[in-house]
Order: sequence, then C-alpha cells, then structure tokens
Amino acid sequence: MRNLLKAALFLSVASSFAIAQQGGRTIYLVRHAEKAEAPADDPALTPAGQKRAECLAQVLKDAGIKQIYVTDTKRTQQTAEPVAKALGLKANVLPAKDVPTLVRDLFYSTGNALVVGHSNTIPVIIQKLQGGTFQIKDNEFDRLFVLTITGEGSGTSAANLHVCAPSASSSPMLGNAQPKATPTPKKTATPKKKP
Repeated sequence: MRNLLKAALFLSVASSFAIAQQGGRTIYLVRHAEKAEAPADDPALTPAGQKRAECLAQVLKDAGIKQIYVTDTKRTQQTAEPVAKALGLKANVLPAKDVPTLVRDLFYSTGNALVVGHSNTIPVIIQKLQGGTFQIKDNEFDRLFVLTITGEGSGTSAANLHVCAPSASSSPMLGNAQPKATPTPKKTATPKKKP
C-alpha cells in the first residue's frame, strides 16, 4: 500500500512537472482540516485539525506553490497557515460563495497554487476547472486533489490522493502506519492421559 501511494504521488508530481515545463501550472486543492463542533458561526480547528495542517505543510513544502487561496473562515485560513508560513506567502482570502472569481484567478494566474475550501466548494471548483466530478463526505479531511492547468487554459483530470492521517506522526503520506500487534493465543494445558 505504501509503495502504491508513493507511486501515485510520484506520477502525479512528474506529470505536473512535465506540464509545467510546457507553460502549465499545478493546483492543489484540499478541504479544511477538522473543525470544532461547538455551535459557532466560524469554528476554529481542533488539535487534530492543527496536526493535519502541519502535516499538509510538510507534504507541500516542495510543490512550488506561489499562491494560496482560502475562504473567509477561520478553518480554511488555519489549515493554510502552516503552508503559508513555511513558504513565506500570504493567503488570498475570498468569500466561500465566490467560486467564479476563484476559478477565474486560477485559470489566469501564474505559478502553482494551493486552494483550501469546504466539502461543498472544492468539488465545484474542481469541476469548473475541468478536473472531473468528486464528492467529499462530511467526515473526510484527508483528501488532496491535484490538477494541472495547461498553457491553453484547460484543466486535466484531478488526481485524488489521501494524505495526512489523523495520527500523522511518522510519515506525511501514511500517518502512523505501523501494523497493529496481534494477540498471542493463550496456551491451554492438555489433560494428561491416565495410564
């Protein structure tokens, strides 16, 4: 499984690099990390969400990102903050409902970009960028979509990767993917046969 994920990421990055050499750029899209369940209008990230955001920064640190787009919510801004800090960038804040402006900016800007959105906006953005049709469930926070916009202004099919498991402590790709110990069966004494 680990080799399969590494191969998928390698192929995605290699493909993106080849297209970038031809005047294209790569767009990385993620949903915000885990948010607090408190009845707040604009909840912040949970500790697990903060760990995921840090992991995302590790995954994307060498992706050549030049622009970051977030919505006007704490959870998207906090998810992008470690990436922005690591790269010395300031995130562009757009209203969550203003998908047309974001898509226009992505088509006509230059350089690779990170987009942090919501479970209902990321699939719409991908579709408008001609990257395919996806759905994100309410409990999914580990999906990273990668698509490339060619020099002609059209998108390629988005790669759908799973990164930064909630217990991401050892590997940014797999989290703590160590196998679980299996219990050793108890030995039972066999009754002695009577002579």
